[in-house]
Amino acid sequence: MRKQTLVISVASVLLAGSPAAAAPAPDPTAFVTTMIDKFNGGDTKAWVAAQEDNTYIVDDFGPHVWTGHGSAQRWLDDYMKMSKAEGISGGRVDYGKPIATDTGPETTYLVLPSTYRFVQKGAKMASTGSLTFVIKHDGKDMKIASWTFSGSTAAPDK
Repeated sequence: MRKQTLVISVASVLLAGSPAAAAPAPDPTAFVTTMIDKFNGGDTKAWVAAQEDNTYIVDDFGPHVWTGHGSAQRWLDDYMKMSKAEGISGGRVDYGKPIATDTGPETTYLVLPSTYRFVQKGAKMASTGSLTFVIKHDGKDMKIASWTFSGSTAAPDK
């Protein structure tokens, strides 16, 4: 009986400390790609909400840099204004598997190959490049702290 109690006690201690018993690690890639998919589907509120209030954003249209309070919403507003002014519709971001990722205890650096596709004055256009993200995470909570689109000059999409 003592031997059985000892085995059960040891097994309980080992299982309690095992990775299977711990909460699953956050998946920053899935978080970011889900948010891109929401943006592509028109859920811009989810896209903005996924970002910190002071997300640092660099993009290929002016003013090129957005920082400080409400930066994600200001980027979205500027994106919409630019799209309207340049006759752009149907903007979407296609992405591939990460080409770089580095996850630490509080942040993840993630680079996704990407193609920004859109229609401009009736012509299908594309700009290929990459999206680089810094994601902050605390347990299961994640927020985009920074992102950059680096891409080629848009050309006809074939």
